[in-house]
Amino acid sequence: MSEQDLRPRLDARAARQVTVADVWRAVGIGFSLVWTTVLALVVTFWVRVVFFPRPGDEVALWNDVVLAPVALVAAVLAGWTLVGVWRLLLRRPGGFDPLVVLGAFAIAVALLVWAPGRFIDGLDAAPREGVLALGVLGVVSVAAGMLAQRSWRRAAAVVDPVPPDAWEPADDDVV
Repeated sequence: MSEQDLRPRLDARAARQVTVADVWRAVGIGFSLVWTTVLALVVTFWVRVVFFPRPGDEVALWNDVVLAPVALVAAVLAGWTLVGVWRLLLRRPGGFDPLVVLGAFAIAVALLVWAPGRFIDGLDAAPREGVLALGVLGVVSVAAGMLAQRSWRRAAAVVDPVPPDAWEPADDDVV
């Protein structure tokens, strides 16, 4: 018996929803790899500044200490994102969680970097291009993650519908 025979027979609407969910899966994998690259750059920057300083670098010692937890968190988030990629490769919807969390975090960081230079006199404003790029990446990442999760829920409901009485407790079940 071939793998094709083991798959449930889907009508055109269900097949379309599964195809859309697979497209969102590819988008999720792409965004996850972008986030992994960004987080790897943060860790690489810390390693370069601390262990391989250049003659022109004038970084205070406290920056090394402050950047260490940032690099550690970035490494953990990169690992979590790679686990999300693995889950997406296995067609599990939990792989979209890092996209939403990292996107929301990017929006918050962009606002925190942008706001002091705008509302407090005497502080320098952050580079507009960097803040804008981080904010746009965050918004698009959150939107893609949420839309992908919605698409996967719809495809799962069509492929494996749960009968309405499946969630009813039996008479002898403790509630």
